[in-house]
Amino acid sequence: MVNSFYQFIGLFFLVGVSLWANPQPRVSVPLQSTASQVVMLQAPPPQAPPKALTRSQVFFLSSERVVSPQMKIDSTLVREMLDRLICAVTRQPDTKRGWQSLLKVGKEGDRVGIKVATEPGVSGGTHPQLVQALVAQLVEAGVERNHIFIADRRRQDLEKAGFIKHPGWQLRWMEYGNGYDPQKVFTHPLVGQLVYGDFAFKEKPGSFQESLLRQEQYSNESHYASFVTQQVDKIINVPSLCDSWYAGVNGALINMSLGVVDNWRRFVRAPYFASPYASDIFQSEPIHSKVIMNIMDGLMLQYAGGPQSNPSHVVPYGMLLASRDPVALDATALTLINRQRQLVNLPRIQGLADHIQAAEAAGLGNVKTVQTIRVRLP
Repeated sequence: MVNSFYQFIGLFFLVGVSLWANPQPRVSVPLQSTASQVVMLQAPPPQAPPKALTRSQVFFLSSERVVSPQMKIDSTLVREMLDRLICAVTRQPDTKRGWQSLLKVGKEGDRVGIKVATEPGVSGGTHPQLVQALVAQLVEAGVERNHIFIADRRRQDLEKAGFIKHPGWQLRWMEYGNGYDPQKVFTHPLVGQLVYGDFAFKEKPGSFQESLLRQEQYSNESHYASFVTQQVDKIINVPSLCDSWYAGVNGALINMSLGVVDNWRRFVRAPYFASPYASDIFQSEPIHSKVIMNIMDGLMLQYAGGPQSNPSHVVPYGMLLASRDPVALDATALTLINRQRQLVNLPRIQGLADHIQAAEAAGLGNVKTVQTIRVRLP
């Protein structure tokens, strides 16, 4: 069944998505769309009703100039790309009205969380330049700056990815920081071993005699991050285009499921590899009702070694992708990562990304009806 699923995905994207071939092993393969799907960004009238396929559309935009061969990112061009992308996804003529169609703004408006993915590091993770452009959009749309929070699991990952250097950003981290909500848990019979940083983990004993008697700690509960349950009203999910040794794709589904609970390691060991637990957590409350947008940072693509940092397997890619459908977005990301792996003679990711198919079965989004739409820069 898994093989047939990936054969179907490969056939679908072969028809609907063409990729540039290049004989150089470290050259990335940008996503293209068929002629019928390539559109110049001209927003329809705001009163036009959304199409039935809206939540299964993946919008993408790429530029060869936004990332240099030395991995330097053009912040000005990132902002321009993001502006065009948000207008396309929201079907609004400007980003101000785009975000206002999804958020309540002003002093009594929504508190907005931006969930990033920084474990892949400064190259393979979510880039501060993209988040800086996103924050600027939100402020211009009327979101109070002190209502914007940027979060990930560990402070050291945020620091290594360059987020600590930005004054005025309100950063939140879960382990050893703002922590997990003691009242909000995801319970499942599957038991996991707790480690330092998990909410219910008890500190190591203070004496040698006590350490000899110490028992391993186990739990069938995962606590949600208080960032999600208490501190924000809406969430913008901003993963990066990165592979994962335990889930195939460290994408939108993983970022907003295993990325916001503790005791998550129990869900990724064989034979599960995050399926179906990623979709179970993503569609639970308070996550599902709060996520309003999924934006994937494809400025660089990490095709092996993820979700940890592995700069030797990162290529400049120059792409941003966005969708209201996290399943469609991850299915697209899987195709892009596999194409890049083929260029460097690595095997395709198969069997590890079953959580995407499980999420479709759970009704979180679509794989079979994904439509990729290219947005062009002026």
